[in-house]
Amino acid sequence: MWPGGGGRHGVRILGTELGGVGKRWGLVGAESLSCILRIGGALLRGFILTLFQQSPGTRPVTFQELGGEITPTEPPVTSLLEGLLQVWRSMSQNSEIDSLVDMMSGQPPLKALAQVAEEVFADSINWGRVVVFFYFTYRVTFQALSSSGCLRAVVDWALEFLRERITGWIQQQGGWDSALTYPLASD
Repeated sequence: MWPGGGGRHGVRILGTELGGVGKRWGLVGAESLSCILRIGGALLRGFILTLFQQSPGTRPVTFQELGGEITPTEPPVTSLLEGLLQVWRSMSQNSEIDSLVDMMSGQPPLKALAQVAEEVFADSINWGRVVVFFYFTYRVTFQALSSSGCLRAVVDWALEFLRERITGWIQQQGGWDSALTYPLASD
């Protein structure tokens, strides 16, 4: 079963009350699709950068190389990013993720990401699957970095997929802040 396929048992709040700051970003209540995509771009790039920073032996990657203008430092975005990273840490040992990594090997980066994205979202969307998609976008950017590929093209493709396939679902959930209530896998 894909991450998040179960019920809401054991829900832990990953963030804190966003208050007025969150309203500036549209993180409280319903969000517009353009706001969801803008925040999603900052989160995806931040997720990728964080994993690059945690990977020993890789050259530093900048936010600009990933197509971003500035590093996301607004408290709501950093809170959401930390929440998504916490979800990733809780599910990173999932055997199905390993099988998707195997599926990617030897394929052109964007084709591999497209196949993984279709597989992950084949039957439903949930926050765990969004995090898995972010992780595989990181894996493909890592692969592109190793082969002198264009990191921005990978991120642009991922953002287009996010826009076409996931932003409507995120809006139905009430926006990105609903990710903060995603149940973590038990240790």
